[in-house]
Amino acid sequence: MRLRGAFVEQRFGVDARQRYVASASPALREVLLRDAKSASTWVDFDLFIEATVLADKLFGRGDLGLAWEIGRFAATHEVGVWKNLLMRHIRPTLLLSIASGAWNHHYDGGRLVSRATGSNSVLVSIEGFPTPHRSHCQSIAGWMQGSLELGPRKDCRVEETQCRARGGSACEFKLTWGG
Repeated sequence: MRLRGAFVEQRFGVDARQRYVASASPALREVLLRDAKSASTWVDFDLFIEATVLADKLFGRGDLGLAWEIGRFAATHEVGVWKNLLMRHIRPTLLLSIASGAWNHHYDGGRLVSRATGSNSVLVSIEGFPTPHRSHCQSIAGWMQGSLELGPRKDCRVEETQCRARGGSACEFKLTWGG
């Protein structure tokens, strides 16, 4: 949650962050204030969704496009020196394999599955997630794009090919990049 508040402040200013916190439900406000002072902790998924939707409602276009930008921001902030160096030099397939292994550290359901579909493309699915939500998919897609952009790759693209919140069988993305 700390990154959502940091994103709002960096992109829109200190007053915007204060407005963001003031507009949150009491439960979310408590988490935002706590996490602004300390390292992030486990957060209920509904609060994660509320935080993302609220940011988009207040500062975006209401289409959850800002969720994508928040995900990109998260990928490029808080990675630390060693992670930053690692992410710049590993193949995207390995990065996504590591992300798949770490999924359960962030979520208590579903799984992230990836498979190479070419030398510069990967298909990624979020499978079996108990409560799919568009803002979650957009955040994950933005994180994947931001992570790809950390490396030497050019023309990094993430295309959503299907979404359970829109009737798909899984939330699925095609990632492509150039040399």
